[in-house]
Amino acid sequence: MNLVVTALVKQVPKGDHSGRLDADGRLERAGAIAEMNPLCRRAVAQAVRLAGESGGRSTAITMGPPAAADVLREALAWGVDDALHLTDPALAGSDCLVTARALASTIGLLEDRPDLILVGASSVDGSTGAVGAMLAELLGVPFTGPVLSLEPDETGRRLRTTVQYDTGTEEVVVDLPAVVAVAERSCPPAKAPAESWPPASAVRRVTTADLAPGCWGLPGSPTKVAQVHPAPLTRDPVIFRGRPQTQASRAVTELLARGCFEAPTAQAAEVVPTPHPLGTEVVALVGPGPVAGTRALLGAAAALAVQVGGAVTAVRTVQSDDDLARWGADSVVTLTADEPRPVAAVLAEWIRERSPWAVLGAALPWDREVLARLAVASGAGLMSDLVSLSVKPGTTPRLAGLKPSGGGTLAEIVSHGSPQIATLRTGLLPLREPRADRELTDHLLQVPADPAIHRAERRTGSDGDALDRAEVVIGIGRGVQPETYAELEPMRVLLGAELAATRKVTDEGWLPHGRQVGITGRSIAPRMYLAVGLSGNLNHLAGASRAGTVLAINTDPAAEIFAQCDVGLVADWREVMPHLVDRLRVVVGTGR
Repeated sequence: MNLVVTALVKQVPKGDHSGRLDADGRLERAGAIAEMNPLCRRAVAQAVRLAGESGGRSTAITMGPPAAADVLREALAWGVDDALHLTDPALAGSDCLVTARALASTIGLLEDRPDLILVGASSVDGSTGAVGAMLAELLGVPFTGPVLSLEPDETGRRLRTTVQYDTGTEEVVVDLPAVVAVAERSCPPAKAPAESWPPASAVRRVTTADLAPGCWGLPGSPTKVAQVHPAPLTRDPVIFRGRPQTQASRAVTELLARGCFEAPTAQAAEVVPTPHPLGTEVVALVGPGPVAGTRALLGAAAALAVQVGGAVTAVRTVQSDDDLARWGADSVVTLTADEPRPVAAVLAEWIRERSPWAVLGAALPWDREVLARLAVASGAGLMSDLVSLSVKPGTTPRLAGLKPSGGGTLAEIVSHGSPQIATLRTGLLPLREPRADRELTDHLLQVPADPAIHRAERRTGSDGDALDRAEVVIGIGRGVQPETYAELEPMRVLLGAELAATRKVTDEGWLPHGRQVGITGRSIAPRMYLAVGLSGNLNHLAGASRAGTVLAINTDPAAEIFAQCDVGLVADWREVMPHLVDRLRVVVGTGR
């Protein structure tokens, strides 16, 4: 058994970036300090380990500007055997579909076809989470991930994996060759000091001239960044210093003035609109995700359908919610099986016959893989992890959406493909009032099995789905050690709060992955967010940007969180928290 393993790596800005566009409509990265994407570091580490243990060979590939060669130099220093750098000005501005096509063509240049292609589960600068599944579709191989563990079986023809979900784990065996996304907690990261890196000449450089013919860069991309909007400045921080007891009293007084503890005003939510039964079709993919997310997704689809003069078809799995008509579905199609690769193939054929205007799904692993594969099969591209949707008017109305893009900005992505395909962070979508129920005709869509995927044991873990609609959330950073979590319990119980965490906390395994908030985690919109012991990295705060009121506690007066909160306490959380709890008990108990 000599495994040939390829790791795909990406260079990303270290920390946050400006989010601005350059003159060519690309995200501006000039002058930013760059590094290997943290999740790609795990892919490199696993590639070196698996190739070394099997007597095989490992290769690292990246696509990017000349400076991106540095991530390959570091990968070589870590132990990969070869490195290919795809770099060409013609590739600038490529969306995830064009990127996947270019990488697939680059893999075709390798002397030995890889048995295993490893990718990071996501990237901290874009969080599409789609390139791996797109690559698998282009290469005609299975995909699984994000995985916490991966080991070849005794035959060397299969890989045993433990897949990480927000709500638990699953044992999955996948036939090789395959593409596998590696989770952040799968192993220590591949990090080598710069002085140990080999010279740039150790990296093999390739350009589009070496690839199969294709249309690259912005001209070939069916999804494009139209513009970048500054995120609304809704915070006007009030920062307190001094004795913990005094800070706590002043903070509660300020929160009272903001109405944080009053019963939410009963505002009439918009009712799910009534569609036009004969017209343009909007398809909503209803997977095995939380019910509240399904309902928010259907409501968003119904609102779009009204704008473009159409109706909503819900394509559902057998396990998904079946209360669909009240929340926006006008017709239903039920899939007889749910393995993503055959589902995408069947949907691609079904869609070719119907030509829907848009296909929408949740930003969850099952939906992401199905829609990423569908985006390849249709050539339509994918807009991923959007937080809102809109329709660009014109002769041919286009679907547009916003997603966090760094530097406190929101990138507006526009689809020019057909159909227009998008995944949405359903936790940030409004939950509309249901309309009158009615009976829907349910059609079956036959889906075959996927012989390359074998699922064994599914274990339910975190109840992180509760975060999606929580009224109060306590966000924990690395400044809170796990042995002290019990000290947060009085506050959590008092406010009926859910716990959330930064990426570094879940990476350490201190809280389950399903509790992670941020660009590479969940997006939430609670009435109040208590940020405890976290620095305020904008990648994390992007996931809580729609919180009503943010209360921050940090000992560092220069912490970024104090520029992004409403009320800040410059204090040790362990000293100030008991005083906050005492004062809040009075407030909660008396209703004032």
